[in-house]
Amino acid sequence: MLRIGLIGTGTVGGGVIQILEQKIACICAKSEEEVAPYKAKGYKVSTNADEMIAGNDIDVLVELAGGYNMPRKWILAALESGKHVVTANKALLAKYGHEIFPLAAKKGLHVLFEAAVGGGIPIIRSLQEGLLGSTVESLSCIINGTCNYILSRMAEEGLDFDVVLKDAQRLGFAEADPTFDIEGIDSAHKTALLASLCSGHRVDFEKIFVSGISKITAQDIAIAKELGCCVKLLGIYRRDGERVDARVHPCFVPLEHQLASVNRVLNAVYLQCDNLGETLQTGAGAGRLPTASAVVADLVSLARSTDTGSRKALPMGWFNVENSATLVPISETSARYYLRFTSRDACGVLAKITKILADNNISIETIIQKDVNDPGKVSIVVITENTLDSKLTKAVDAVNALPEIVEKSQVIRFLA
Repeated sequence: MLRIGLIGTGTVGGGVIQILEQKIACICAKSEEEVAPYKAKGYKVSTNADEMIAGNDIDVLVELAGGYNMPRKWILAALESGKHVVTANKALLAKYGHEIFPLAAKKGLHVLFEAAVGGGIPIIRSLQEGLLGSTVESLSCIINGTCNYILSRMAEEGLDFDVVLKDAQRLGFAEADPTFDIEGIDSAHKTALLASLCSGHRVDFEKIFVSGISKITAQDIAIAKELGCCVKLLGIYRRDGERVDARVHPCFVPLEHQLASVNRVLNAVYLQCDNLGETLQTGAGAGRLPTASAVVADLVSLARSTDTGSRKALPMGWFNVENSATLVPISETSARYYLRFTSRDACGVLAKITKILADNNISIETIIQKDVNDPGKVSIVVITENTLDSKLTKAVDAVNALPEIVEKSQVIRFLA
């Protein structure tokens, strides 16, 4: 019998306790008030995580508290004392996995983290085991339910970002401080882990390009529809020879693409593999029971391995600083671009914009002029042909410097 020590009794921790019932050796939280309901039900409880980890009463630490510093300390201590680890903490693994995974490999211990990415979608195990017969050439993922909910509602109802965000907060789909989600940080943690698993190199999430959705407008969403697209915040991985292209940013996704139909709080991971071809995994990306079910699946896998003694820990020792990926700078990537310039309604503005684009060798596919609900202003929408990011950035900076431009220009990539 696997003896489980669990830290964290919040949404996911409570779900794990609900599923496993009395199969947990010790439940730990930071206060007596938090552990009291479980003590009343007959569980062994603690408010001292260090003491629980140091003892001989547990075989595996389940860390569901979240955060960086204390979970790092607990997990490293658990591994040093010969205990396996199951965690849903993507932020911790993205930041300190280069310490955790090599130590686990040295000790011959399991660190399982299915619940860290995609909630109930079994994408981690798929990449570690199920897809070993193929090389992942590229990956595109909708990996943050808050952002997908906001963008879906904006598309369905024609609402502005701020209106939907406030409603998402009221409904519990967004945090009181939503920065972590809407600015793409959460997606960057998860994308870095997925890109690492795809490439076999540690991808440093702090070095990948990240852009969130807070500047997406109802007008951008409406124009996307006119162009046969929707807007999604995507985590992207591309294999580029010996380098790794990993980034997070909004994309115009064609409506015929499989990711376009993934709406509201659902998550999805779209893979293109050399032997397997295209595959899509989708499901609940967060929530009490979907995420808890992924934690429990890791525990069942671990129990089977330790009971038989025949299955070694999945190799993750390669996730170290010395084996860090060489990343493709965003300036070297290319795409078709949607550009929206807001200017004073004056003669000659369009000519100035097109000249700047031409001077930077940027070919134009389409130009659309749109009225805005502000007298004296106009929106000029440009769809470019495939263009190098460095050229595009230089051109947009030059356009923004024109005296007629009254707002910072919008730039959104098309999904390649």
